Amino acid sequence: MTGAGRFRRQRRLFLSVAIDTFGSGVFLPLSLLFFVTVRHFPAAAAGTAVTVGSLASFAVVPLCGRAVQAVGPKSCLVVSNVLTALGYGLFFAAGNLVTVAAATFLVTASDRLYGAAWPTLVARFAKPEELTEWFSAVTVLKTTSLGVGTLGATALMALAGGHGLEVARALNSASSLLAAALLLGVTVPAAERPGLQAARSNTRAALGDRPFLSLVASQTLLSAAWLIPTVAFPLYLVEGLHQAAYWPTVVVAVRYATATTLQMRISRLLSGWSRSRVLGLSIGAAAGAIALTATVSTAPHALQGPLAVLVAVVLALAELASKPTAAATAVAMAPKGDEGPYMSLFQLTWTVSYAVGPAVIGLGLQNPPLLWSALALCVAASALAHRLRTPWRSRPRPHGPSVRGLREEAEAP
Repeated sequence: MTGAGRFRRQRRLFLSVAIDTFGSGVFLPLSLLFFVTVRHFPAAAAGTAVTVGSLASFAVVPLCGRAVQAVGPKSCLVVSNVLTALGYGLFFAAGNLVTVAAATFLVTASDRLYGAAWPTLVARFAKPEELTEWFSAVTVLKTTSLGVGTLGATALMALAGGHGLEVARALNSASSLLAAALLLGVTVPAAERPGLQAARSNTRAALGDRPFLSLVASQTLLSAAWLIPTVAFPLYLVEGLHQAAYWPTVVVAVRYATATTLQMRISRLLSGWSRSRVLGLSIGAAAGAIALTATVSTAPHALQGPLAVLVAVVLALAELASKPTAAATAVAMAPKGDEGPYMSLFQLTWTVSYAVGPAVIGLGLQNPPLLWSALALCVAASALAHRLRTPWRSRPRPHGPSVRGLREEAEAP
């Protein structure tokens, strides 16, 4: 069966992802503005409360892995969507900063559960050789839905002004509940767990798996580079380089367009490469993009905007090669049929940077050369962690017969 045919059979699952991500695109860019405009909190205080709630949610990561083991990935995704809707409902009722932090904690904790459950669910449907294709398809779907949702938020604000924030929050809650309802009708294949006599995996086991931990460390450090187009450039181009206000929008739009149109093509192009080689190539491309970023300020004023767009394209290509491949590698490294604890840790590769990145970049843009140097060091450390990862074929088998074939990374795309 072709890839398209496999995905058509799971239309309900993919529709759920699209609706959920669309809702996030409508409201997430406006969430802080909601607290400032609708709830009338000072921006600095609201931002601090949101950061505190978000960071506190990392404490539930081990519990998320256990929950996936206990009730299965599908049930966890449904619970995650319902908790998200409840959390955004609390946004409207937030009367003080403690409530803001609590609402943010509920939303981000549900996102931690989603991050543990979603790759585990993919592992139920996809064969080992199909993992990268599945994750690539989901990346395209999420990127497109997020971009459409963001455009919808822009139109909503233009038509309804401040009242559009309340509508956006309601739409996000509704989209989460609709996504949960769609998931209820998805039939998930039972997990295959050979070697049932082996102990079930847990967070401690994942933390003791040095090759897996090296993968997580490498991808977490690399994710700092993904913040440049969406977090750093909006401030840097307009405030630092005095470019027209439309350039950040162009940068983000090109980033979304690149990911949407080229994700599957890049995946097919790299299908004959080992996963380790693809990840190494992505790290190199990110390093080149940061070097290019450092030259933006020295370019003629008329070329600074286009140069920033070029940076966004290079980073988008690196990201769309790296993320699906890293996710497929992580699933393949986890114990078969018992991926929850591993995936709960793997989500750190995209959540940590987005939790702490805005504050770090906000401070770093006071000295842009120092910021670019710090990001370059992160990418260099990512390359080192990737290099130190034990070759796949020589990895021990800590979970006995319940671990997937360990030669897949060297041989499989």
